[in-house]
Amino acid sequence: MATGFKKRAVSDDRVAAVESVSANIPIVGDPRMTPSEIGPADLRPLQITPGVGSSQDRTAAPTDYQVGNVYDVPVGLIKSNPFNPRAVYTTTAVDNMAISLSTSGQRISATGYIDDQASITLIEGETRLRGARAAGLATLRIEIRPRPASDRELYEEARAANVERREQTPLDDAIKWKELLAKKVYQTQAALAKSLGLGEDHVSRTLSLAGLSNRVIHAVAENPELLNHKMLNALREFWDVEGDEATLELILEVAKTGMGYRDVVARRKAAVKGPVKRPRSTREALSFKGAKGELKSFEEDGRIELSLRGLSPETAHEITSKLMALFPKE
Repeated sequence: MATGFKKRAVSDDRVAAVESVSANIPIVGDPRMTPSEIGPADLRPLQITPGVGSSQDRTAAPTDYQVGNVYDVPVGLIKSNPFNPRAVYTTTAVDNMAISLSTSGQRISATGYIDDQASITLIEGETRLRGARAAGLATLRIEIRPRPASDRELYEEARAANVERREQTPLDDAIKWKELLAKKVYQTQAALAKSLGLGEDHVSRTLSLAGLSNRVIHAVAENPELLNHKMLNALREFWDVEGDEATLELILEVAKTGMGYRDVVARRKAAVKGPVKRPRSTREALSFKGAKGELKSFEEDGRIELSLRGLSPETAHEITSKLMALFPKE
């Protein structure tokens, strides 16, 4: 891809990152970047975006930043939100952000707070941060907010911003909710549902998506049109039956052909039912008084079928009487 910007190493070729404590969804790359030799030049007078917040025209270290102001913060001094509600970042999304930042500049400020280590921790803006690193930009514009009072408040403030911009997906929620419950940020699913204003059944269905394998998560994340509840649940149910390889093939087919979730459900039902089995049978050709016929015997269910064609009425009556004599009425 010709972009005109110099990429900086952030993770293993910046593959799509899934941050989770789940054993079957390993962390792929660390979004945080260790500051390297930050010197006085990095703490130069900061450019403040006019009209956004108030400004202080002075040289400032992060410890001197003021809440409500917007600063161009050195990228090396920025930490990711440890409770970032986004779990999946695709290469495509990061590359597109890097191109946008390089060609059009940063249109929306990220938000963050001053932490205890003279650096800035993001509240929201992780895609912009990754894009800035990929593009080799020196700074990211951040509005300084009050430090959230708790991990739960930090998560909910960031998630609310994502939901407002429609950047939050059921897959993100599933992976992060599983992590938040494991870390006891929320004690129960019911507590999580109540805090976020969601139904418990909705939370339960969403959490079931966290069981998907890392490979399937990456594949489906590359196709944003599939990231809705109905399609994700249909794919998860298919994956439960057929496993990784068949599901990966199905995701490609769905993305290519525009199959709907009902089509995926039908595939899963067909997989559960398996191929149609025809009962094994034996056939014997018959000939009786000029009539031709066939006797079929089905071994699996014990059926017998007799057919004769070309019988005279008298012969048909004769055969019927003899057969009926074999089955006396009870």
